[in-house]
Amino acid sequence: MGIIGDGLDLIQDLSGQKVLIFGGTGSVGEGILRSYLKTNAEIIIPSRSEKSRDNLLSILGAVGDTDRLSFVIGDYTSFDSAETIAKEITEQYGAIDHVIACIGGWWTGGPLWTVSEKDWNDQFVGLATGHAALAKALIPRLERTGSYQIISGGSGTHAVAGSSIVSMQHASLIMMAEVLGLEAGDKKRVFAFVLGVVDSRNRPAHRPYWISAEQVGMVSSILAKQERIASRIIELKDKAALPGVLESLGWFAVFTIL
Repeated sequence: MGIIGDGLDLIQDLSGQKVLIFGGTGSVGEGILRSYLKTNAEIIIPSRSEKSRDNLLSILGAVGDTDRLSFVIGDYTSFDSAETIAKEITEQYGAIDHVIACIGGWWTGGPLWTVSEKDWNDQFVGLATGHAALAKALIPRLERTGSYQIISGGSGTHAVAGSSIVSMQHASLIMMAEVLGLEAGDKKRVFAFVLGVVDSRNRPAHRPYWISAEQVGMVSSILAKQERIASRIIELKDKAALPGVLESLGWFAVFTIL
């Protein structure tokens, strides 16, 4: 099977499955959501505010006008709130098959020795806590054949000057996924995406070599669909990495990515 164009024709059919996307109202999350809207899955987006939900629906337009897309308003940044929203979602929608944790963002605040305690707490402690809380609340609730997917950044493996806190936070997410995968064994599947610059609505200066958020969603759908794929780290730092990633997942081909 070859890929001509953007590869989005490889988006998988997940009919009958439920997908929970944290951070789905953000720019990268939106692109992942757009891919998942093509999977026929039932999608639930937790949002911390109605404003964020309404803004996303405005951006999506007709694409978001489907009964397969639902929203739950509530906080999920602490252990207590993550447990509460996980319980609410499973009571309302039933068992969840796949979770995508796409929370956090970029930060450029100067050298590590100049950062404020607020920035440290916001960009490292707060986000690390949020991810740990979601994993704790949701991995035990996942269906046996499901997946838990963490979205992280390339600065977690390659240091970026001036972005120390977010680089450290991304590194912690990658290790968290590795530990979770090891601890889960063959009972659950845990993945982390290590992304470079992602082509999304917040990056109007498009570059042809950037991976798109929709392509991230496409790969994510393969991980979700293919139960044979065990826990692993997915390095997808640019579009040129996509063929190798797909081949590593069993999609052998000669690729042409435009």
